[in-house]
Amino acid sequence: MNRRRHDRNPLGQGAARHRASRRAPHSPHRAPAPVEPAAENPLIRVLRPALRSEDPTAFWVAAAPLIMEMADPQHHLEELPEGVDLLDTFLEIDVAETTALLHMVAAMSPDEGLRSRAQAGLTTRRQPMPPQVSGLVQASVTEALAFSDGAGENLMVELLLPRGVRAVLITYIEWSPVPYMKDAFAIGEPMDEVTRTYREIMARDGDSLDEMLETVTLADAGARFRQALTSTPRDVEQAGFGEQWPMLRSFVEFAVGLLPDGGEGYEDDLVSGFSAGDPIPEHPPWILEDGTDLVEEFLASAPAADLELGKDAQDLAAFLMVVLDATFGDPLGWDPELAEWMLSDVLPTTPILSEEQIAQIPLALPALIAWSLERTGEEPSVIAQTLSAVAPLLEQFPARRADPRMRARRLEEQVDFALEHEDPTALRMADLALRAGGFDALAELETTPLPAEELALPQIPADLRDLAAEVDAHLVDGVTALLSEQPAVADVDELLTACRRLLVRITQLDPAVLRRKASTRNTAAAVVSLIARGNALMGYSPAPLHEKDLRRAFELRSSPSQRARTLKEAAALPHRFDGIALADPGLLLGTARTELLRVRDVLRAE
Repeated sequence: MNRRRHDRNPLGQGAARHRASRRAPHSPHRAPAPVEPAAENPLIRVLRPALRSEDPTAFWVAAAPLIMEMADPQHHLEELPEGVDLLDTFLEIDVAETTALLHMVAAMSPDEGLRSRAQAGLTTRRQPMPPQVSGLVQASVTEALAFSDGAGENLMVELLLPRGVRAVLITYIEWSPVPYMKDAFAIGEPMDEVTRTYREIMARDGDSLDEMLETVTLADAGARFRQALTSTPRDVEQAGFGEQWPMLRSFVEFAVGLLPDGGEGYEDDLVSGFSAGDPIPEHPPWILEDGTDLVEEFLASAPAADLELGKDAQDLAAFLMVVLDATFGDPLGWDPELAEWMLSDVLPTTPILSEEQIAQIPLALPALIAWSLERTGEEPSVIAQTLSAVAPLLEQFPARRADPRMRARRLEEQVDFALEHEDPTALRMADLALRAGGFDALAELETTPLPAEELALPQIPADLRDLAAEVDAHLVDGVTALLSEQPAVADVDELLTACRRLLVRITQLDPAVLRRKASTRNTAAAVVSLIARGNALMGYSPAPLHEKDLRRAFELRSSPSQRARTLKEAAALPHRFDGIALADPGLLLGTARTELLRVRDVLRAE
């Protein structure tokens, strides 16, 4: 069985991501809104290099988010004149890029009205198109393959278009708590080339793709895709999971629409991988058929002599045995690779072990490994080799667990844990904890407003201080302008403090993101966007501020959303299905903390 989740995008394809907007359907009695010259239109500047790319998937990736935006009448209603929607802006600009987009809309928009309008618009267009654009209506799926990592599967389909153009849609479908689509991307290569690349990558890890590869009927692939898409929310934040997902959803749904009906989806009891939130099984794996309790036997053994015995040691040993048994079918089956996976991926991110249990890992884990291998009859040399491989990982473990990105994953796992138990109240409480920075932080929240603070320049790398000071100057001007018309929304000084703290955090965790060429004004607006959304000041109703207010305050012509996504990752903020989670009381305004406490108390009462 494959013990690692392999790189799901073996060719490292990036994705052009862009958010757009629309309003109500165009009125035939209203004059169209003025449009920018094509060369200056920011959306066309995004589409142009994608259309000219030799990669047949480049334009799909660039255009798919726009297809989603056009079909959602709730997105950014205020950003276009009344009676004009996003499709109108492309119908009114007759250039190759908009013609290509009309082909995409006509082929894959979920809105029948938009498809009809795009098809009508194409009757007057004459620009020649590459086959991956004009040939979408003739696309077909030739084959489907899948391989699993124990917790989910990579499900891949090859698309064939006119003139021999082939591409592969690769998705990763997580099986727990229900099958849902966690990642998706397109690669402009035939299936043979994609599987060859995967085969080489897995061989370097000592695994064989051919032993895992499954040929899936097209009908069964369609059933699996539809089952996963049904369980995947449409309103997942576009900064979601991967480079192309969930922005690529419209293209995924188009490809799935090419597959026949009538297949079989995933079994209800398919989930075999272990998740940190899994309950202890009814017949725990440490109890053998003859009644032997492996946990008790281990704690009474010589390797465990130095452990601080008690419930913490007992629960930690039981947890480790559950992980091994649920994932690989053997509660004692340790080896160097498995120990590395446990210390690198599982233990730094699990939220269900107490700090007391975590503190026992440096002694308990090597003791458990030595005892397990000795009990299963391994040679002393194998035991010594395994323990030798574990030693440096144990030294690195405290720092790895403390890493902000590991902390973010633990917070995300808390939400997954609640989701698996299908308890709406617990899920809402876990989301509150995600926003606050954990259950301990949520329990200790207080509502005093953040103090007025200047930018902490000494905490910023020396080579970035001038740039950070420039960003800070834009913060002052932009936040002041943003709140000038709605001063009751927040205090200027308090909002500036939160923004400055986030800026310092970014420079400390990922200074390279600020060394890249980018507008300091745009960076400042992106920081404000993250803080405002994380404090429920900006976004969808009832949030009092909208993106148009931010753009006006910072004098921007385009959205800072792409820069905000980059800074969000640099700040190691956890992913949240509904908005931004700042996960730090020091970034939350007093009003936001007050609201979190109010909702927390309501949920406790329930």
